[in-house]
Amino acid sequence: MDVFERVRQTKPVNEADDLDLGSARSRLMSAIEAEQRPMRSRASRRPWIIAGGLAGAVAAVTVGVLVVNGLPSPAPMIEAVPTREPGRLLVPTPSPEPPATETPAEVLRGAAVAAAEFVSPTLAPGQYLRREWTTEDLYVYEDAFGSWATPGWGGSRETATSAWVVGTRGTEYIPADLASQWYGSVGQSELLSSFGDSAEIAAGSQVLPGMLGSRPQLEPYDVFAPWSVGGASDLASVFAAMPDDPEEMVSWIRDRVEPERPGGEDFKVGWTLIGLLAYNAGPPDVRATMYRALSLLPGSTVGEEQAGGARTLTFESRFGWASDPSDSSLTRFTVTIDMATGDIRETTYTSDVGEGIVPAEVPNSRVIYTVGVVDGLP
Repeated sequence: MDVFERVRQTKPVNEADDLDLGSARSRLMSAIEAEQRPMRSRASRRPWIIAGGLAGAVAAVTVGVLVVNGLPSPAPMIEAVPTREPGRLLVPTPSPEPPATETPAEVLRGAAVAAAEFVSPTLAPGQYLRREWTTEDLYVYEDAFGSWATPGWGGSRETATSAWVVGTRGTEYIPADLASQWYGSVGQSELLSSFGDSAEIAAGSQVLPGMLGSRPQLEPYDVFAPWSVGGASDLASVFAAMPDDPEEMVSWIRDRVEPERPGGEDFKVGWTLIGLLAYNAGPPDVRATMYRALSLLPGSTVGEEQAGGARTLTFESRFGWASDPSDSSLTRFTVTIDMATGDIRETTYTSDVGEGIVPAEVPNSRVIYTVGVVDGLP
């Protein structure tokens, strides 16, 4: 057989690893968003390099033994490790490249692109955006006061002697015009878990039924923004008044956060932005700017990509309260974002992290959201 034909037949075949489409899309969206930022912030942007790694190829080796004029064949050579089977080529194994990691700012800029570009269903006359929510609220028992309360509102995780987690479900019907009438209902609450002194928990069961109320009937209700604008406190008015520049939006909100709680202004700005974004409603361009504003705030980390491409970011801070400025316990909130739509799927809030009888992984409050369009009120 021709020697070049043998070389062609023994050429190794390289196979590229499957790309993680969800992570690649998020990184690409972040890169697009970074290119769309104003020129003045371009200097602080970290350049993106998206590269695919391909394994290197090796040359084939053809070994032959010739006998000329009756000379004997040379002695066989001894190979060093690694070894191979006789007749097979030794092909080096390519080293796997480490997965690319994204910063919180890059993930949030990707969410901004998704919020701006995702085409949500247009609400026809009479239709509503139906937002279902499920909450898990922590109640702690203060033996010194003999009462149950939520941490930060009359209760403390650090000094509590027992605790409950109460779950509640509800539904909101959001009109196309956010300034129009909203409707909602609240289902029956239930006890999900408990911690601490079993005798106190048993005694507290007498007051628990009063806490597990419900409003099953659909009722009109008013939704108030964190502050009023020109005398109006509906979401539509606040969204319309928000600056369209991310840096200006951060300053605009920072000037309006509660002044009686010193320190942690950036944390409070982020908390406010997450609360507004969690409505999963409003103009796409305003929602995109809110995500860009979030990307400018420090103190956050990002977790691994979840099923469906969702990402969870964690914000942590230590700051005092007006009632006790010396108290600077760790406070944390998280947000889980659908990176395909820019919608928020879950939020959590935790104070006094890691202290008291309640495990650190149990938040003060957890809220899970799902959204859809309905043709009218039930």
